[in-house]
Amino acid sequence: MTAGRASRAAHALVAACATAGVVLHYLVVLGHDGEVAVRSIRFLSYFTILTNMLVAVTAFGIALGLGRGRGRLAALAGRPSWRTAVTLDILVVALVYHLLLRDVTLPGAIGWTANALVHQLVPAAWTACWFAFPPHGAIDRAAPWRWLLYPLGFALWTLLHGAVGGWYPYPFMDAGRLGYPTALANMLGIGALFLGLGYGLRWVDGRLESRTG
Repeated sequence: MTAGRASRAAHALVAACATAGVVLHYLVVLGHDGEVAVRSIRFLSYFTILTNMLVAVTAFGIALGLGRGRGRLAALAGRPSWRTAVTLDILVVALVYHLLLRDVTLPGAIGWTANALVHQLVPAAWTACWFAFPPHGAIDRAAPWRWLLYPLGFALWTLLHGAVGGWYPYPFMDAGRLGYPTALANMLGIGALFLGLGYGLRWVDGRLESRTG
C-alpha cells in the first residue's frame, strides 16, 4: 500500500469514528427530557462535539483525496497549518476531559461508547495520523495566535448563551455558579494551554517536516 493510500484509509477510519461518536452522543441527548430544539442547541454548544465534527469533516476531506487542490475547502483539509490546528483542538478536548471532567459520564452502553470515542479514541487516532502522514512544515510563528480564534469564539458563545439561558456546557465555565471572575480566569487558563500547546505542536511539525522532507 502506498503512503497516499495508507493516509486516506487511516483518515477514513478516523472520520468514521468521529462521526459515530457524535451521532451516538446525540442519541443519548435525544433520550433526555425537554424540547428537542433546546437539547440540540445545547448539544452543539459543547467544544467536544464541535471539534469532533471538525475532525470528521477534515478527515473525510483527506480520505477522499480532496486535499490535492480540488476546491478551497478541499485544499484546506491538507494544509499543515490546518491539520496542526485540528490536532491542537482535539488534544485539548482530551486533556481537559481527563484533567477536569473525568467524572462526567453519559448513561448506558451507548453513552459509554460515545464518551470513549469523542474523548479518547478520536483524539488518539487523529494525532497518530498527524504524526504519521505529511504534509508538514511552513507554519508561521503567528499561527498559534490565529488558532485561538476558534476557542475564543466558543468562549464568547458560551458566555452569551449562559447569560441568556443560564446553561453552561462545562462546570469550569459556569459563570452563574462560579461568578464571572473565576469563570474568566478558568477560560484564560485554558487559553494559555491552547497557546502553549500550539507553539509546541508547531515546533514538532517543523521537526516532522525535516524527517519527511
